Amino acid sequence: MEYKLGSAERGRTLMEGVVVSSPRRIDLWSVFVDLELKSGHVEGARQLLERAITLKLKGRQAKFLFKKLLELEKTHGDAQSVADVKRKAREWVEANTD
Repeated sequence: MEYKLGSAERGRTLMEGVVVSSPRRIDLWSVFVDLELKSGHVEGARQLLERAITLKLKGRQAKFLFKKLLELEKTHGDAQSVADVKRKAREWVEANTD
């Protein structure tokens, strides 16, 4: 709400507090990323996703975040950034496979 009707910076601060207090709630990270993208802050959305993929995640959570990051890079990035996301996803799978 704050993003739409108030200050985007205040909205960012509020959402930052939410994801810090509930870091495993991937849905909240997703909402935050979407708000950043809607307000035109692609780099902010990219940084959020980069932070989120470093959390201790379950496989389906990681898959969701990597897909979201890949779509962001396909839309706003270049071939190198897409390749980087794919490489990070492979590394995550290798590191988290039993």
